[in-house]
Amino acid sequence: MKRIKVSKVRKFITQEASIVDKHAGLMEIAKKIVEDPKTRSVYVVDKDNRLIGIIPVNFLAQYLFYEYIPDEFFYYKAVKPLEEVRAEDIMIPPVFVREEDTLNIAFEKMAGNDLRELPVVDNDMKIIGDLNILELIIAWVRLNS
Repeated sequence: MKRIKVSKVRKFITQEASIVDKHAGLMEIAKKIVEDPKTRSVYVVDKDNRLIGIIPVNFLAQYLFYEYIPDEFFYYKAVKPLEEVRAEDIMIPPVFVREEDTLNIAFEKMAGNDLRELPVVDNDMKIIGDLNILELIIAWVRLNS
């Protein structure tokens, strides 16, 4: 799988990436995740539609349900009232792949950052697709069947 490019498998599962503006509120972010049950991350973009961050679904869930989760399980705590929280407040720095990257690189980035999905970006950091962990598994099955 080291030589297979991201471009060959990125559309097996996810056709379009889930994207929000950096000013999006929690409801808009949550709705993006609910729109596509296969989504494991929402990607945050700036005014020029360039990738600036990622909100993994588990981070969002912790933010939405913070009052029910014991402190030792938090990635971070809410510092604003929920209605004031914006995507840029809870995103993590962007981790991404490009279409010419190999699946090996994609898997290393996913595993190394505890992500199940990565945005695929062009040279201007604009999101052109999405790569889901299930797509990597599908590629492995097809190669080894």
